[in-house]
Amino acid sequence: MGSDLVGREDELALLGGLIARLPTTSSVVIVTGEAGIGKTALLRSALDDATAAGLRVLRGACAPMSGAVAYGGLDPALSSVRIAAREAYASASEGRARAVESMLTKLGELADDGVVLVVEDVQWADTSTLDFLAHLSRNLPESGLLVLLSWRDEDTDAEHSRWLGEQLRNPMIIDLPLRRLTLEETLRQLSGHPAEIGAAVYGRSAGNPYLSAELARGGARLPASLRQVLGARLDAVRPPARTVVGVAATFGRTLTDDELLVAAAGDEDAVTQAYEAGLMVRDPEHGSTARHPVLAEIAYERLLAADRRLLHTRMAEHLAASLSGHPSAGAVAEVAAQYGGSGNADQALGWAVRAAKAAEQGYSIAEAGHWYAVAASLGDPGLDARPQVPAKLELLDAAASHLGAVGQVDRAIALLDFDLSASPDAAEPGAADLVARAALTRSWLGTVLGDTQRALRDVELAERLTSSADQVTWARIHARRAMALGTCSRWEEAVVSATTALDLGTSCADLRTVSTAHFLLGVAAALAGHTPEAFEHHEVALATARQAAEPEHLAMAGIGLTDLHWRLGEADQAARVARVIRAEVRRLMLGRHWLEDIIDTNVVLALYESGRWDEALTWLADPSVSSKLGLLQAALAQVHLARGEIAAAEAMQAQAASLAERDQPLFLGMYGQVQASLLLQTGHADEALELVLSIAETVSGTPDEVDEADLLLVGLAAAGAVAAPAAVERLVSLLGDATGGRIAAAMTSVVDGERSRARGLPRAEPWLIAAAEWATLGRPYDEARARLRAAEALLEQRTGSDARRMAAEELGAARQLAKNLGAAPLLEDIDHLARLARVDLGPRPDRRRAGRPAHRPGDPASDTTAWPPPLTEREQQVLGLLADGLTNREIGNALFMSPKTASVHVTHLMEKFGVHSRVQVAAMAARLGLDRQPPPS
Repeated sequence: MGSDLVGREDELALLGGLIARLPTTSSVVIVTGEAGIGKTALLRSALDDATAAGLRVLRGACAPMSGAVAYGGLDPALSSVRIAAREAYASASEGRARAVESMLTKLGELADDGVVLVVEDVQWADTSTLDFLAHLSRNLPESGLLVLLSWRDEDTDAEHSRWLGEQLRNPMIIDLPLRRLTLEETLRQLSGHPAEIGAAVYGRSAGNPYLSAELARGGARLPASLRQVLGARLDAVRPPARTVVGVAATFGRTLTDDELLVAAAGDEDAVTQAYEAGLMVRDPEHGSTARHPVLAEIAYERLLAADRRLLHTRMAEHLAASLSGHPSAGAVAEVAAQYGGSGNADQALGWAVRAAKAAEQGYSIAEAGHWYAVAASLGDPGLDARPQVPAKLELLDAAASHLGAVGQVDRAIALLDFDLSASPDAAEPGAADLVARAALTRSWLGTVLGDTQRALRDVELAERLTSSADQVTWARIHARRAMALGTCSRWEEAVVSATTALDLGTSCADLRTVSTAHFLLGVAAALAGHTPEAFEHHEVALATARQAAEPEHLAMAGIGLTDLHWRLGEADQAARVARVIRAEVRRLMLGRHWLEDIIDTNVVLALYESGRWDEALTWLADPSVSSKLGLLQAALAQVHLARGEIAAAEAMQAQAASLAERDQPLFLGMYGQVQASLLLQTGHADEALELVLSIAETVSGTPDEVDEADLLLVGLAAAGAVAAPAAVERLVSLLGDATGGRIAAAMTSVVDGERSRARGLPRAEPWLIAAAEWATLGRPYDEARARLRAAEALLEQRTGSDARRMAAEELGAARQLAKNLGAAPLLEDIDHLARLARVDLGPRPDRRRAGRPAHRPGDPASDTTAWPPPLTEREQQVLGLLADGLTNREIGNALFMSPKTASVHVTHLMEKFGVHSRVQVAAMAARLGLDRQPPPS
């Protein structure tokens, strides 16, 4: 083992074991650590072992300036298996999916003989490379493939950080962080140097292996910083040699000798010096690269601005001249990236557009969006470039459309965040269509982000600018309008627009518009209670989305179908549909679409209502993370809250806070219902009631009111808890539509029950009806809560032993339901009432006690047939409370009786015990062991 692998014995053994097990398994390893920690050395050793074992090795890498080169991290390894870029598919998403499937298929074939795929410095990878690697990690062949990735720990953008977090949550991925070496290990690494040198080096390197080696070469006299050490190495060579090293930072691949010579402006001695100084490393088979990525970064950073521009110009011209007749998107993007640093604005603009179009043809959607955005940022082209370059607004619209399609919605809408009608391009002849298209793009983005008022204004702008003869655009105008109207609960208007969109979309064969229209009409039908019609629309929406191969439309159809199954209480069917559509969406997205959150919310709610709480919480047990929408987090918070997991519920609800900021009532109600439940459960019933009333004011009168049954339930519970009958009536007035549909009988009974409870005259009958209805609907949690309320009312009615017996039965049934569910707070409420009312919910205990006083002649207790005296059930309960020192009023409150009735019971107890005071009764009860004996049920 070389000195650069000291302290890596465990890591080498792990990788060696994975290589040995390749005939039976496949694995993914992410090696993480700081610069200089030894990631490359570790991987190189593993690859040597793989080569020695006869395995095929595929190598790729990423670089700081290659993040917009589609598949830049993979092209060196997989270029021979990439799909033909010009093949036509139904959608860009379908083309990308087929490209990835092609690569996966080829890797699977190679895996038959064993293959190792290495991609280094993934922290700089382009989106296509990230998507492919994530998809690959979830779809590994059963055996024969080892994927080795390296990741330098450093600050990076949100997209890359999120990607790494997702991968490390995947149980199929092995996280292999590299630590710094100990002093002993550093001394072993530097065994060729005196011990005092090794100790001094360690004191300055803190165990970073690469820095230790560099410091030892300089006798520990160099500054104790990796960048400073490497800078000193660069200072020892001529500027042209430094340029040779610096060019490596601009590519995510190895470089040919010709490319290095171009970088050095033809200076062969500079290239030779870079090699001889150990700054560049040549691999005869794969090409050359810098000895360390940080070395290349520093060399590039130290170039003067003018020298950088010259370097980029030389490289761009060389790469452009070397392009084949049908270059890959990555090859064109390399030219665009080099011209981007050249200072030649016209060339940079022209090549950015070419890179965007090449990415489109290669189905690299994110990179296409990036390059269109770059082109739009480069300003007006010169006269020579103008015929080849689209208008700036067209570039911005294309960029926003592509970025929005891959989920980068915030970035997409930022590109169009200006007055579209005042754009300089809007004044050009024939620009109206362009402005209208951009307005429709922004309209959808606004709807996604919850700004539906802006979305509607953009639709109106598109309407003003679109010719009446342009049926395709008008179809999309009506679809966008319907979507915006629907999300802000104006469904009556939405149906009109959706119907028109459907007619126009059908006439011009616009599959995306047709699918959207059917989805919206299906949602409207569901809200109106027309279930068969809703199913029909959503099934057609799904079939059309499959034809169009659009993940967004597939997801919308999935939302509609799972929503219907949730409404019908069909949790299994909702889960089945979600699984099928999720697989189709992820095939096209290569990851999670944000609309999946709503699909999953429907499933979680269906599982929650049916009492399958463990399944609800584990429904998302996969490596993907939910979006920033917050709806799914609110649904999960509801489950945690019912289980009494307050901290988890609060954490989830905090992530759902954005729902309250949207101008979409359908999301506001969900957030408010959970927030009010949290307040109610933590002892803030008055605040809960106030919150529900305020949200009910917003939701009331909209078609979405019918979906606010849970909001109404928590509001009624809060009103009952604070004895606010007027609030009950106000809630019913505001949310009356929520009491209809298949839950109508249950909801009506709950309203009657809470109405009587709020007035201080609780009635058991409505709660008993509600419990039976909830049981029929298969909603055990609601049933258990109704049974608890019924028991409270029965005990409050004080109508004798029959009512008490019924109360005990209801409490027992409620307790069993709560126990089965794991509903800890509800279980506590049930047990508290049982203790308070002296209702025994357990087995009847044996009244004989081993510690009872002995029989004594002359003592009343000597008559074993009469002593202890026979006590009624109620007298036993009064006796226990009396022994606790409670007054007659306190006993009455505890047992739901008047103080006068409690006094009568106490008098009877004194008579039966033959004593003259309460204290004597308590003492006698204690002596006989009757004071703590649980009463029979």
